[in-house]
Amino acid sequence: MAAALGAFGATSAGAQNNPSMAEDYGRIMNWLTKQTADGLGFNAGSSFDPPTEMRAWRLQPDVSLGVGLLPFNKGAFPQLQVASLAEKKPDESLPDRMMFPNLTFHMRMGMPGRTDMGFRFANMTTPDNYKLSPTTTGDGQSNTLGVSLRRHFMGGHRPLLSVSAVYNHTFGYFNFRNEYKNIELTPGFNADSTNFGTMEWDVRSFGMNLVASQAFGKYIPFAGFGYNRAIGSVSGKLEAQWQTPAIPTYVGRASNDPAPDNGRVILGFQRDGSFFKLFMNTEIKAIGPNSGSSFVVSTGLAAPFKMGATSALVRQGRNRKESLTAALEESPRPASRPRLDRYWTWDKTEAAPAPKKTARERQPELIFIR
Repeated sequence: MAAALGAFGATSAGAQNNPSMAEDYGRIMNWLTKQTADGLGFNAGSSFDPPTEMRAWRLQPDVSLGVGLLPFNKGAFPQLQVASLAEKKPDESLPDRMMFPNLTFHMRMGMPGRTDMGFRFANMTTPDNYKLSPTTTGDGQSNTLGVSLRRHFMGGHRPLLSVSAVYNHTFGYFNFRNEYKNIELTPGFNADSTNFGTMEWDVRSFGMNLVASQAFGKYIPFAGFGYNRAIGSVSGKLEAQWQTPAIPTYVGRASNDPAPDNGRVILGFQRDGSFFKLFMNTEIKAIGPNSGSSFVVSTGLAAPFKMGATSALVRQGRNRKESLTAALEESPRPASRPRLDRYWTWDKTEAAPAPKKTARERQPELIFIR
């Protein structure tokens, strides 16, 4: 029994003195956080605005539902040092891409000088036990708060050119879980591990977009390009909890920054309807890592009305003359001043009657002789 305890103690000590396992988990998280950071650097710059010019001080809300693709470059996956861990092919338990839903609420406000300001809130929430791969599940959430300022040029019979400056702040987390079976920690000693990973991010984006649009009846196609600079970080931790209590938990940590320069091609159209305005927008990554394979597609509805005090004032000013005329015609005249109304009326048909003639005026032939 003492020999068995000695062998078990030697196995535990060997596991504790083996730093390569923890380093391999750190290498895995370094790859995962880098790929996520590069994808978020592009997605944080997404800032579509419907190509419609707003009147000053009017508000227009819209809502859109989209989907984004976050690719992971498996060719950059690190080479692991522990042979028994490499045999489990951890890269196959992680996805080569991740699709995520995106719900966005947007409010635009018209401003003087053919400008408008937009405010947006976007939410990405995965369902519980979201399947990343056949052996890995997870759940996460990401939120974006943004503001934009846009200026319009030309328009009318010529294309409408819209230039916008955009700021977005994206923050969130993602947790995932998988298992590795029968990993050899020391010669002759194998164990199973349950792996728990978590990532947290905080990314800020400063960007500019240039979009041209032209109306053809009810349809307004548009196209353009954008650029954004991303700052921030994505940090992650991967823990391996072993089924044998004597083996300590291996922890790998890593943190990476997003690629600073990101460019996009913007394509889409809007259809003006009698009830809602339907729009669809696609943004494809053109500058930065994973160019051409990362994109965001969204479709949504813009309200047909525009809220704001200016709308009522414009309608009131346009109909002021008709309203005043109708009010004067419908208002009853005071019964206590009929004689005054007859003398001061502007209607020729209602002129005051001539005064009665005197007896002398009725007999002009009467001659007085003295």
